[in-house]
Amino acid sequence: MRIPRGLILVLPAALTIASAGWAQYGFEAHGLGAFQFDGEASAFGADQVKDGAGAGASFFFAFIPAVRVEVGADWIETKDQDLADSRIRIAPLTAAVRGGYNWGDLYLYLGAGIGYSLNKLYPNGEAAGEYAALGLYDLGLSNDPIYFALAGAEFAFSDRFGLRVEYRYNRLRTHITYQDWRGFEGKEKYNLDHQQIRAGLAVYF
Repeated sequence: MRIPRGLILVLPAALTIASAGWAQYGFEAHGLGAFQFDGEASAFGADQVKDGAGAGASFFFAFIPAVRVEVGADWIETKDQDLADSRIRIAPLTAAVRGGYNWGDLYLYLGAGIGYSLNKLYPNGEAAGEYAALGLYDLGLSNDPIYFALAGAEFAFSDRFGLRVEYRYNRLRTHITYQDWRGFEGKEKYNLDHQQIRAGLAVYF
Protein backbone atom coordinates (compact mmCIF):
# COMPACT_ATOMS: atom_id res chain seq x y z
CA MET A 1 0.00 0.00 0.00
CA ARG A 2 1.61 3.27 -1.16
CA ILE A 3 0.81 6.24 1.09
CA PRO A 4 1.70 9.77 -0.12
CA ARG A 5 4.97 10.96 1.42
CA GLY A 6 3.44 14.31 2.42
CA LEU A 7 0.89 12.56 4.61
CA ILE A 8 3.66 10.68 6.45
CA LEU A 9 5.84 13.76 7.02
CA VAL A 10 3.28 16.39 8.00
CA LEU A 11 2.66 15.20 11.58
CA PRO A 12 6.27 15.11 12.82
CA ALA A 13 6.94 18.42 11.04
CA ALA A 14 3.93 19.96 12.75
CA LEU A 15 5.05 18.81 16.18
CA THR A 16 8.59 20.13 15.62
CA ILE A 17 7.42 23.59 14.58
CA ALA A 18 4.80 23.77 17.30
CA SER A 19 7.31 22.98 20.03
CA ALA A 20 9.47 25.93 18.94
CA GLY A 21 7.01 28.66 19.89
CA TRP A 22 3.36 29.63 20.26
CA ALA A 23 1.07 26.73 19.49
CA GLN A 24 -2.47 25.60 20.11
CA TYR A 25 -3.65 22.02 19.82
CA GLY A 26 -7.07 20.56 19.45
CA PHE A 27 -9.34 17.72 18.50
CA GLU A 28 -12.37 17.88 16.23
CA ALA A 29 -15.16 15.36 15.60
CA HIS A 30 -17.75 15.77 12.85
CA GLY A 31 -20.55 14.29 10.85
CA LEU A 32 -20.66 14.74 7.09
CA GLY A 33 -22.87 14.44 4.05
CA ALA A 34 -21.29 13.36 0.74
CA PHE A 35 -23.08 14.29 -2.48
CA GLN A 36 -22.77 14.82 -6.26
CA PHE A 37 -20.59 11.79 -6.93
CA ASP A 38 -19.37 11.79 -10.54
CA GLY A 39 -19.61 8.01 -10.88
CA GLU A 40 -17.83 7.68 -14.25
CA ALA A 41 -16.75 4.09 -14.78
CA SER A 42 -15.17 3.40 -18.19
CA ALA A 43 -16.17 -0.03 -19.50
CA PHE A 44 -18.61 -0.45 -16.62
CA GLY A 45 -20.70 2.48 -17.85
CA ALA A 46 -21.66 5.72 -16.12
CA ASP A 47 -22.52 4.41 -12.66
CA GLN A 48 -24.86 6.47 -10.49
CA VAL A 49 -23.46 6.72 -6.97
CA LYS A 50 -25.98 7.83 -4.38
CA ASP A 51 -25.50 10.59 -1.83
CA GLY A 52 -23.92 9.20 1.32
CA ALA A 53 -23.16 10.04 4.92
CA GLY A 54 -20.40 9.45 7.40
CA ALA A 55 -18.32 10.77 10.26
CA GLY A 56 -14.74 11.46 11.17
CA ALA A 57 -12.26 13.15 13.47
CA SER A 58 -9.01 15.09 13.27
CA PHE A 59 -6.23 16.56 15.39
CA PHE A 60 -5.19 20.10 14.53
CA PHE A 61 -2.24 22.31 15.35
CA ALA A 62 -2.31 26.11 15.21
CA PHE A 63 1.20 27.55 14.96
CA ILE A 64 -0.02 31.10 14.50
CA PRO A 65 -3.64 32.18 15.00
CA ALA A 66 -4.56 32.21 11.29
CA VAL A 67 -2.75 29.05 10.06
CA ARG A 68 -3.56 25.50 11.11
CA VAL A 69 -2.47 22.00 10.11
CA GLU A 70 -4.63 18.93 10.71
CA VAL A 71 -4.46 15.17 10.29
CA GLY A 72 -7.63 13.13 10.30
CA ALA A 73 -9.67 10.16 9.21
CA ASP A 74 -13.20 9.78 7.81
CA TRP A 75 -15.67 6.99 7.13
CA ILE A 76 -18.27 7.39 4.35
CA GLU A 77 -20.96 4.95 3.27
CA THR A 78 -22.79 5.18 -0.05
CA LYS A 79 -24.32 2.92 -2.74
CA ASP A 80 -23.95 2.42 -6.50
CA GLN A 81 -27.35 2.26 -8.19
CA ASP A 82 -25.95 0.56 -11.31
CA LEU A 83 -24.43 -2.19 -9.18
CA ALA A 84 -27.85 -3.01 -7.75
CA ASP A 85 -27.32 -0.65 -4.79
CA SER A 86 -24.14 -2.41 -3.69
CA ARG A 87 -22.52 -0.64 -0.74
CA ILE A 88 -19.34 1.40 -1.08
CA ARG A 89 -17.12 2.37 1.84
CA ILE A 90 -14.68 5.28 1.50
CA ALA A 91 -12.24 5.76 4.39
CA PRO A 92 -9.65 8.48 3.72
CA LEU A 93 -6.66 9.26 5.95
CA THR A 94 -5.85 12.92 5.32
CA ALA A 95 -3.58 15.87 6.04
CA ALA A 96 -4.62 19.47 5.37
CA VAL A 97 -3.49 23.07 5.80
CA ARG A 98 -6.00 25.84 6.57
CA GLY A 99 -5.32 29.54 6.45
CA GLY A 100 -7.73 32.34 7.15
CA TYR A 101 -8.78 35.30 9.24
CA ASN A 102 -9.76 35.52 12.90
CA TRP A 103 -12.66 37.93 13.27
CA GLY A 104 -13.24 37.96 17.00
CA ASP A 105 -14.53 34.51 17.92
CA LEU A 106 -15.13 33.63 14.25
CA TYR A 107 -12.40 31.98 12.17
CA LEU A 108 -12.99 32.00 8.39
CA TYR A 109 -10.62 29.89 6.31
CA LEU A 110 -9.65 28.26 3.02
CA GLY A 111 -7.38 25.27 2.60
CA ALA A 112 -6.30 22.17 0.75
CA GLY A 113 -5.10 18.69 1.55
CA ILE A 114 -4.05 15.24 0.44
CA GLY A 115 -4.63 11.76 1.72
CA TYR A 116 -4.94 8.07 1.01
CA SER A 117 -8.38 6.52 0.73
CA LEU A 118 -9.07 2.94 1.82
CA ASN A 119 -11.99 1.93 -0.39
CA LYS A 120 -14.20 -1.14 -0.31
CA LEU A 121 -16.99 -2.40 -2.57
CA TYR A 122 -19.53 -4.83 -1.12
CA PRO A 123 -21.27 -6.32 -4.20
CA ASN A 124 -24.63 -7.82 -3.34
CA GLY A 125 -25.94 -11.06 -4.83
CA GLU A 126 -27.67 -9.39 -7.77
CA ALA A 127 -24.59 -7.42 -8.84
CA ALA A 128 -22.27 -10.41 -8.39
CA GLY A 129 -24.61 -12.54 -10.49
CA GLU A 130 -24.81 -9.98 -13.30
CA TYR A 131 -21.05 -9.70 -13.60
CA ALA A 132 -20.50 -13.43 -13.18
CA ALA A 133 -22.63 -13.85 -16.33
CA LEU A 134 -20.01 -11.66 -18.08
CA GLY A 135 -17.17 -13.79 -16.74
CA LEU A 136 -16.10 -11.29 -14.08
CA TYR A 137 -15.69 -12.22 -10.42
CA ASP A 138 -14.49 -10.83 -7.06
CA LEU A 139 -15.46 -7.22 -7.72
CA GLY A 140 -13.65 -4.73 -5.50
CA LEU A 141 -12.24 -1.20 -5.29
CA SER A 142 -8.59 -0.15 -5.22
CA ASN A 143 -7.07 2.12 -2.56
CA ASP A 144 -5.91 5.43 -4.03
CA PRO A 145 -4.75 8.99 -3.21
CA ILE A 146 -7.39 11.64 -2.53
CA TYR A 147 -6.98 15.41 -3.02
CA PHE A 148 -9.32 18.11 -1.77
CA ALA A 149 -9.97 21.83 -1.43
CA LEU A 150 -11.93 23.24 1.50
CA ALA A 151 -13.60 26.35 2.87
CA GLY A 152 -15.20 26.81 6.24
CA ALA A 153 -15.94 28.73 9.41
CA GLU A 154 -15.38 27.99 13.08
CA PHE A 155 -17.08 29.83 15.92
CA ALA A 156 -15.45 29.64 19.36
CA PHE A 157 -18.18 29.85 21.96
CA SER A 158 -15.69 29.42 24.85
CA ASP A 159 -11.93 29.12 25.41
CA ARG A 160 -12.16 25.35 25.02
CA PHE A 161 -14.93 24.67 22.49
CA GLY A 162 -15.92 25.73 19.01
CA LEU A 163 -18.38 24.79 16.29
CA ARG A 164 -17.04 24.17 12.78
CA VAL A 165 -18.89 24.02 9.45
CA GLU A 166 -16.90 23.12 6.33
CA TYR A 167 -17.30 22.44 2.61
CA ARG A 168 -14.92 20.15 0.71
CA TYR A 169 -14.49 19.21 -2.92
CA ASN A 170 -12.76 15.83 -3.17
CA ARG A 171 -10.93 14.37 -6.16
CA LEU A 172 -10.89 10.57 -5.83
CA ARG A 173 -10.05 8.53 -8.94
CA THR A 174 -10.01 4.84 -8.18
CA HIS A 175 -10.56 1.52 -9.99
CA ILE A 176 -13.05 -1.33 -9.92
CA THR A 177 -10.96 -4.49 -9.67
CA TYR A 178 -11.99 -8.02 -10.71
CA GLN A 179 -10.86 -11.40 -11.93
CA ASP A 180 -11.99 -12.63 -15.32
CA TRP A 181 -13.08 -16.17 -16.18
CA ARG A 182 -9.45 -17.11 -16.96
CA GLY A 183 -8.29 -16.05 -13.50
CA PHE A 184 -6.49 -12.91 -14.71
CA GLU A 185 -6.78 -9.74 -12.66
CA GLY A 186 -8.22 -6.63 -14.31
CA LYS A 187 -9.35 -3.14 -13.41
CA GLU A 188 -11.43 -0.31 -14.85
CA LYS A 189 -11.34 3.40 -14.00
CA TYR A 190 -13.93 4.51 -11.49
CA ASN A 191 -14.54 8.17 -10.65
CA LEU A 192 -15.58 8.88 -7.05
CA ASP A 193 -15.07 12.67 -7.12
CA HIS A 194 -17.62 14.21 -4.77
CA GLN A 195 -18.50 17.12 -2.50
CA GLN A 196 -19.01 17.20 1.26
CA ILE A 197 -20.66 19.34 3.91
CA ARG A 198 -19.18 18.73 7.35
CA ALA A 199 -20.24 20.01 10.78
CA GLY A 200 -18.61 19.26 14.10
CA LEU A 201 -17.30 20.23 17.51
CA ALA A 202 -13.73 21.42 18.09
CA VAL A 203 -12.08 21.01 21.49
CA TYR A 204 -8.92 22.98 22.33
CA PHE A 205 -6.34 21.61 24.77
